[in-house]
This record gives sequence, structure tokens and C-alpha cells, in this order.
Amino acid sequence: MHKHTVYVVDDDADVRKALTRSLSRHGYEVYAYASAEALLAEPIPKQVACLVLDVRMPGMNGLELQRKLLEDDIHLPIIFITGHGDIPMSVRAIKDGAKDFLEKPYQVEDLLQKIDQAIAAELERSSTHSQEIAVKEHYETLTAREQEVLRLLVSGASDASNKIVARQLEISHRTVDDHRAKIMLKMQARSFIELVEMSKVCGVYSVE
Repeated sequence: MHKHTVYVVDDDADVRKALTRSLSRHGYEVYAYASAEALLAEPIPKQVACLVLDVRMPGMNGLELQRKLLEDDIHLPIIFITGHGDIPMSVRAIKDGAKDFLEKPYQVEDLLQKIDQAIAAELERSSTHSQEIAVKEHYETLTAREQEVLRLLVSGASDASNKIVARQLEISHRTVDDHRAKIMLKMQARSFIELVEMSKVCGVYSVE
């Protein structure tokens, strides 16, 4: 089974050691760092992972690291750990995309559950994103005419028909049939309903 990654950033060596041990037993591949700067000194692969992050640390603190990652277009689900949490701090962290905010002392089981949930959500988001990229790539393989036919087919999809499209484009019904078949094949759509959903991803769906 593939091991998903958890990054731990905490200036307390004992905390890093304990979390590394617990997370490794739970099946995660763990990389632990004593500071935000140490994490940033290494390349962070764009893969499904979770960041367990202490808030108050010497040098760059956890909230500053969160902001830096966002600026660098690195989107990791973050679970903040702190012994000095307050409401404004947690609101800021959540507003910037943090998944959760735990105050010490906390139950390791609670942290593990939150990491599992964050990883599961990230896997779903990553899968959806990959599917959308694939759909857009398929759309780019359509000819200009096929893109035009697709746009007309899904515009007012409930009453669109090959005959209507043929009349609008002043081409034969058979030609529209051919275009439609090629569109379905290139888009890898299993039904017209699925083709409509794909057209939404590509920004060509509209109902007049």
C-alpha cells in the first residue's frame, strides 16, 4: 500500500520524535523538521501529503510558514498544533486554508483521525483536479469545427438535436452525426449527459 507523507514541523525534539513514531506506526512516511526554515530548505514534492505544524517557533512561526507556502503555490492541508492558541490565531489559520487547530495537550488518536481525514479530502481533491485536467486536454484535441458543434449541442442541451445544429451551421445532418461521434470518442464520453458535464469543466456549456 502506498504510504502517504506527513511533514512535521516543531522545534521540540521530543514532540518530533513522538509524532514520527506514532505516525510511522500508523502507516505514514514522516519527515520531521525543527524549524520552518529547515522545511523550506528542501524541495517539497507536489504530492498528496499533510503538514502538522507548530505555531510558535523561533524564527519563522507556523502562520508565517503557512503564508509562505501559499505564496509559493504549495497547497498542503495543514493541522496546527499549539500550546498558546487563541481565537484570532485560529481564525486566521483556518481562513488561510488550515484543516484544523489543536491545542496542547491533545490526544494522539485525535490528531491521527484529523490527518486521515485531511489526506482523504486531499486525495479526492487531487483526483477531481486530475480528471478536470484530462477533460480539458481531450477538449484541446477537438478541431475548431468540432468545438463549435459541441458548443451548439450542449447549449440548451434539453432540446438540442443534430437537426437543429445542422440547420444552424448550414451543414448536413449526416455531417453533424459524424462530428458528434468523433467528439464523443475524443472526449471519452460514455453518454451525452456525461459530455454535458465535461463541457461545463471546459467552460463551453451554456443555456440560452
